[in-house]
Amino acid sequence: MNLSNTLFVLFCVFTGIFTGRSQEETTEKKLTVDFYLDTYYANVPNGSHDGFRSFTTTSNRNNQIGLNIAQLGAQYESKDVRASLTLHYGDIAKATWSDDFNEVQTATVGLRLFKTLWLDAGFFTTHIGTESFLPKNNWTASTAVATFNEPFYQAGAKLSNQFNENWYAELWVLNGYNQFVDENDELSVGALLTYAFNDRTSITYTNIFGQEATLDDPVSRYRTYHNAYLNTQFSERWWLTAGFDIGSQTNSELETGKTAWMYNALLTAKFQQNNKWSYTSRIELFKDQNGFISGIVPSQLTVDEGLSVYG
Repeated sequence: MNLSNTLFVLFCVFTGIFTGRSQEETTEKKLTVDFYLDTYYANVPNGSHDGFRSFTTTSNRNNQIGLNIAQLGAQYESKDVRASLTLHYGDIAKATWSDDFNEVQTATVGLRLFKTLWLDAGFFTTHIGTESFLPKNNWTASTAVATFNEPFYQAGAKLSNQFNENWYAELWVLNGYNQFVDENDELSVGALLTYAFNDRTSITYTNIFGQEATLDDPVSRYRTYHNAYLNTQFSERWWLTAGFDIGSQTNSELETGKTAWMYNALLTAKFQQNNKWSYTSRIELFKDQNGFISGIVPSQLTVDEGLSVYG
């Protein structure tokens, strides 16, 4: 099935099952520009000082000032059209982003099809993940191991609809898992579904399914990935985020002929003491024994395997 046929099917399903709620009619056009800069000072006297990154988006520098990210964005919105372009540079882009389009974070254009139903296409940040990769959107300065191994970006098209105050959904057609440029002739599909219990608590489920083998790969590597997370503020001072991922892939590097599995989980709690001080703690578990997400980790033992850590 080609891209146009797939999008048509998704559109029919989306509009046939649900009816979007009414949207305030307006002809106002708006162009906004924003800038974000995140810098840091690091002192790691016993570590490598060449910018090596180990499961984090922050470089390992000694007695240096570093640039996490500098990004410039522009967004256009009207009644029926929207578009965005965000350019970025720094350690985060160098550590995590596409080599083909390393400076482009997002480049999208969207059309309103019906009430709150939109079709957007282009380069996006990923719809998968419990945490954001941007420090300003996270409670901790660095990302979790799980976040570092989830996709950061994607290219494709999505249908999105805000059904009511509680339900929001997206359907995706993508070039692949963490891909701007397609590495095979097969597309991936994905979804996002969010339910907001109220303005303090929501639960979200996301997924992606697709072929991850390259054209010259002799075997099929079909990957499934599921992510679910809960965000809640259960008092005036306490916030909690809990996330869980599980994935599978046929013919992983260490298990040709078998289906490999991986999973991770994280729990982050934040206490806001006052307007100036807050305290955050995170515990996490990541296990990808066959390394189809994390890659193979060299071992001093007899057998190399994928990443398995907790912290």
